[in-house]
Amino acid sequence: MSQAAPAKSSALEYAPPPLATAAVETNWALFGKLLLLAGPIVVEQFLSMGVGLTDVYLAGHLRRQPAAATAAVGSVSYILWLVGLIAGAIGTGSTALISRATGARHRSLANAVCGQTVIAAAVTGVSLALLFIGFAPQIATITGLRGEAYDFALYYVRILSLSLPFSILLFSANACLRGAGDTLTPALSMVLVDGTNMGLSFALSRGAFGLPEMGFRGIAVGTVSAYVLGGLLQLGVLLRGRGGLRLHPHRLRPHWHTLRRVLRIGLPSGLEGMLTWGANFVIVAIINRMDPSNVSGSAHIVAVRMESVSFLIGYAFATASATMVGQSLGMKDPARARRSAYLAYAAGGGVMGFMGLMFLLFPHAFAGVMAETPAVVDLSARCLRITGFAQLGFASAMVFGASLRGAGDTFTVMVINLSIVIGLRLSAVLVITLGFGMGLTAVWVVLAGELFIRGVAMFARFQQGAWRHVTV
Repeated sequence: MSQAAPAKSSALEYAPPPLATAAVETNWALFGKLLLLAGPIVVEQFLSMGVGLTDVYLAGHLRRQPAAATAAVGSVSYILWLVGLIAGAIGTGSTALISRATGARHRSLANAVCGQTVIAAAVTGVSLALLFIGFAPQIATITGLRGEAYDFALYYVRILSLSLPFSILLFSANACLRGAGDTLTPALSMVLVDGTNMGLSFALSRGAFGLPEMGFRGIAVGTVSAYVLGGLLQLGVLLRGRGGLRLHPHRLRPHWHTLRRVLRIGLPSGLEGMLTWGANFVIVAIINRMDPSNVSGSAHIVAVRMESVSFLIGYAFATASATMVGQSLGMKDPARARRSAYLAYAAGGGVMGFMGLMFLLFPHAFAGVMAETPAVVDLSARCLRITGFAQLGFASAMVFGASLRGAGDTFTVMVINLSIVIGLRLSAVLVITLGFGMGLTAVWVVLAGELFIRGVAMFARFQQGAWRHVTV
């Protein structure tokens, strides 16, 4: 005999009236709020970039097999990217719902979404850890790495599995807090996580401060330890409450209506991220197979890491825009949402456009920071010069794509991204490499062109305005 369906909580079904505003905010006022949201994220992202650069630097300066270690670190970074995307399948829905609830001053709904997010993160993290433990050799094999590089990647994947429940919780908790308008706490947590990561990776790989010299394995252990610390830290933050958001124990009971709302928004984003990741992972595997010396693989990773100096600024403003758009729609003010997105692009796109110019003028200076091998430096510099032309389009893809997600229009973003990434990026790379035998510079021409086209498509969708009427 099935139980009667419980009455839906009024807190979850509350539909607030439009909020009265005394006066329309000026663009300067909105820009100030964007800066307050984006500033901590900029710090967080630069530290994240610092972790990536540190790992590449440490791997490139090991006593044994530095090229193989660099290729392995770069390939595993794509696996870490996948973990972030899986967390994003939960976090995107959480950010959208919590930001609207915050804009509508509906705290109980925000706390309900937070509880369901933590449940989803815990189940996902444990399941993913078991998957990585059981299929570590297969995961390392699909990177396309061989010899020492494969052995390095296999070790990294195996030890990484231990941290997955904590890292998924960390990213999901950060998404909840950002939705509530608190970008400072996630940034501070990532300062601790990234600082621990860089410090431990350096000490364990080099044998500094009395610790054992573990070489490549020290890089992996440092990363895993930092994510475990971060997951535990953010769980404690949510339990104590921050920014008007708090994890109450009774909110941890499954509430299928709320969980469905989170996943209805997040799953299209997660599916999009998974398939996009798959396309990019295939491209990395192709690059790794281009030459047995790992020069192409190393040069690709160096170029990506240096490009991150540019796109992490854009990401910060994109994240801030997603929060502002969601809160504005919760206030029943789509005009404020639109202006927030345009201001975010002006700031993020302006910085990325400047960095694109720097890549065009001084590519060898950037590439030389992370590599010593002349062949790797020269090839990386050619890639950076190519991507310099794409930075404005890249910024548009990030900012307007995030703004659409903040409005809950994740299905359209998924369609745009998948059609362009798979239909153009992956297809063209397969043709020019497997069909015509072209090298890494040709691959980067395709990547740059695809980013620009995707940016135009995201802007066109945002300008069209259907996102204003999406129901979450």
